[in-house]
Amino acid sequence: MERDIQKIQQIEFEALKTVIRILDENHLKYFLRGGSVMGAVKYAGFIPWDDDMDIALPRADYEKFIKLFSSNWSDKFWLASYRNGDAIHAYFPRILIKEEYRKQQGLPTNNHLGFSIIDVLPIDGAPATSFGRKLFAIHVAFLRALGAVWTLDVKDTIMIHKPRRQRAIKFIKMLGVQHFYSQNDIYNRLERVYSKRDTNSKWIGTITGSLFDRELFPKEVFGEGVLKQFESIKVRVPSQFDEYLKHLYGENYANEEPDDKKSHLVDKRVGE
Repeated sequence: MERDIQKIQQIEFEALKTVIRILDENHLKYFLRGGSVMGAVKYAGFIPWDDDMDIALPRADYEKFIKLFSSNWSDKFWLASYRNGDAIHAYFPRILIKEEYRKQQGLPTNNHLGFSIIDVLPIDGAPATSFGRKLFAIHVAFLRALGAVWTLDVKDTIMIHKPRRQRAIKFIKMLGVQHFYSQNDIYNRLERVYSKRDTNSKWIGTITGSLFDRELFPKEVFGEGVLKQFESIKVRVPSQFDEYLKHLYGENYANEEPDDKKSHLVDKRVGE
């Protein structure tokens, strides 16, 4: 398993370098997100057990990113997005390894499309007040639950909802609400909700990520970003990366390792 992780990380790093080069050439701003920030800050590279990466872009650059990477930009990697008709079962797009290259490298699959290696999320504005953010989070959670109903029967697709939310999703399915909307209808509604406020708002974040409203921060936490070492390159992370990581993973993130070391190779769950 350790050899598999190391090989996967080498390929992910190859993809990341390609993506960052294209982003820089097109003057698009990105930040590492979530556990990838942890890797850069704590390990100056990959978290030892991690088998995927996350990047986030301000909404305007995110829109340009999808258009740019929907073309044939690599002979090894491709971008899957519901907007392009891909059965990705997620609102946000993911970079995958092309099947020919995956098989050539002897890699397994981690979902029904093959092998996802980089999640790409938008950074959007959020309400300025705590009450407004609470209502915003409830609205988003409801829509995401509606969107997740369609994927309950899809095998080998990542589920990022916690058990309590999964029970709620199953209940919604039992009610038959999904017969009135398509999954893409829900994703389009989420898009309108997410992009309602621009990234000049006092609060911004990636609420479409796995940690929901915990991924909302005062704008200055992201700031312009700072460069940190990641393996052999420099990558951009939120300016106040210590506050960012403490908020997501706890005050002792730098000194402790989680009991649950997530791996998409072991935990094949259903996507949202």
